Amino acid sequence: MKSKWSDRNFQDDLDERVYSSRLLGQDETLVLHGGGNTSVKTEETDHTGRKARVLRVKGSGSNLATMERKGFTGVRMEDLLAAENIEKMTDQQMVDYLKKSMVDPSEPSPSVETFLHAFLPFKFIDHSHSDAILSITNTGMTADEIRKILPSVLVVPYIPPGFKLAKAMLSHVASIDKSVEGIVLSKHGLFTFGDTARESYERHIRVVDKAEKYVEEKLKGERFRKVYDKADENAVEEALPMIRGKLSKVRKKILRVDREGEALKISLSEEGKKFSQFGPATPDMLIRTKYDYLYIDNVENAAELIEKFAENYRSEYGKYVEGFPMHDPYPAVIVVRGYGIITAGISAKEAEVIHDQVLHTFQVNFNASSLGKHEFISKKKAYDMEYWPLEEAKLKKFKPKQLQGTVSFVSGAASGIGLEAFRKLSENGSVVIACDIDPAMKEIAEEVERETGTPSLPFVLDLSDEDGITGMFRIAVKTLGGVDIVFNNAGVLKSAPFDEVNVSDLDLHYRVNSRASFIVSREAFRIMKRQGTGGNFVFNITKNLLHPGPGMTSYGSSKAFAAQVCHYIAKEGGKYGIRANIINPDKVFKGSKIWENGVLEARAKAKGQTVEEYKTQNLLRREVLPEHVANMLLAIVNEDIFGATTDAMIPIDGGVV
Repeated sequence: MKSKWSDRNFQDDLDERVYSSRLLGQDETLVLHGGGNTSVKTEETDHTGRKARVLRVKGSGSNLATMERKGFTGVRMEDLLAAENIEKMTDQQMVDYLKKSMVDPSEPSPSVETFLHAFLPFKFIDHSHSDAILSITNTGMTADEIRKILPSVLVVPYIPPGFKLAKAMLSHVASIDKSVEGIVLSKHGLFTFGDTARESYERHIRVVDKAEKYVEEKLKGERFRKVYDKADENAVEEALPMIRGKLSKVRKKILRVDREGEALKISLSEEGKKFSQFGPATPDMLIRTKYDYLYIDNVENAAELIEKFAENYRSEYGKYVEGFPMHDPYPAVIVVRGYGIITAGISAKEAEVIHDQVLHTFQVNFNASSLGKHEFISKKKAYDMEYWPLEEAKLKKFKPKQLQGTVSFVSGAASGIGLEAFRKLSENGSVVIACDIDPAMKEIAEEVERETGTPSLPFVLDLSDEDGITGMFRIAVKTLGGVDIVFNNAGVLKSAPFDEVNVSDLDLHYRVNSRASFIVSREAFRIMKRQGTGGNFVFNITKNLLHPGPGMTSYGSSKAFAAQVCHYIAKEGGKYGIRANIINPDKVFKGSKIWENGVLEARAKAKGQTVEEYKTQNLLRREVLPEHVANMLLAIVNEDIFGATTDAMIPIDGGVV
């Protein structure tokens, strides 16, 4: 590992702290997804105009990789050092103490390691969960053996983060002389310090570099050697919706399916099975990953193995945990022999974080088990960490979005009603499979993700292509695990008097409005049945279904076919908890391409009206907007509102005159 420091001028201590924190946070072998923490002791002018010593420490929710000044919370050093005389604090007492000691109570809560940063008598402190350091400490090596490898560090046995660890560190302060560059916390990571940010950062790099060189020297040769054959991909992918359904019994989950690179190598190796009860690389990961992961040797056994995992978790919870409600007992990580690694989270981001943590865990556990006997914290300590009171307090406050953990499909998602539906579903936490013939669909999806913070899976697709539709759903299953909501929205409209309708236009309407909605629904219905968690189909039909207008033969009759498909889904899907309903909007113009190229003007003329009169030709005399339709979609798929409604039609037309 090499230093990435580049000399520059800093405006103050915090500016220097921000720069070096980013250097540390941008290396995934040191820090992952908001892990690690840094601090600086500085002087600030308080609200009275007096100078005060302040610890600026990483605040809750900050990410070292993208750190900014506002990511550091200020805590008064005078208050922190006074706590040296306090013998014990519960976690809640510590939180209360720190809150009262903050310079600005509106700032994020300071790191749980704040007292440790304060008690170490150095201006700059850096803390990481280095893979190389953990590879050495997650073994049976003694402190003396670790010091032979890393002679410039003190070694402290594992103590859970918080006030107890900070107090324990006080007893080591006197041992820190000029020869000591850092402190290794067993199973936890590395602390370094210095009078400048550069000194602390480069000490960190030097210690980690020694650890990396030791690991590499001892571990020569290929890692994760292949011992198993590749699995039948089709069989595994056929089972993915069932796996997702099992994992979603307590709460809907998004899957992250990785069947390439390291994930595939791990699944083909003996270690993929062996490490299932080794625990993660560091206790900090337990809150997301659990102690164990599930290993599936044959996908035919997947359902049984998932349930056995949950039963074992419930048993261990009863043995080790008191006073907190049980977490979701189903696995967050699954290794499928010969296929890859599946991670599951309540959002796509959560599944991605778990995925990254697991890959680093495998590296650390491989290194540790090769360097000596792998050793992690006990199951009791692990459950104490997973059910850490500070995290439990966060869970109580957590309010998931309405559609968190769901996967939706929207056709015609690039404009009009489809785009607004795409946006609303994303805002409410659903990962959307966004489909449109518009070549700009992917760019539009990127914009929606920037607006909503929810990723999507965009496809540029002609819905008249059956193979394209089936291929799209195969990719969706391999990427996300399944689908929960289908909004059949896309359509074409070419108006003509009945005696002027030509067969080519009739066929076009049939292919897009009728046949495509059938194929989409058939593929999604199959997936929902395998998931076993119900589902929702919503068909955007038209007021024209019940109130046909002249010149709409091709459009209205093709939409009638789609409406009939909806009725059959409701009839056959009920026993699986699958609901199907119709919404009938009328004349939604905003953002819609269906009314372009003179269609709007022609329809108004046929009615003997102006364009504005045509737009508001309803009892309410108001224009129907895409937002009206999208919000109705949200209501229909909400189980608390329409959970007992299926095979219904809801007008969104302002009232028929």
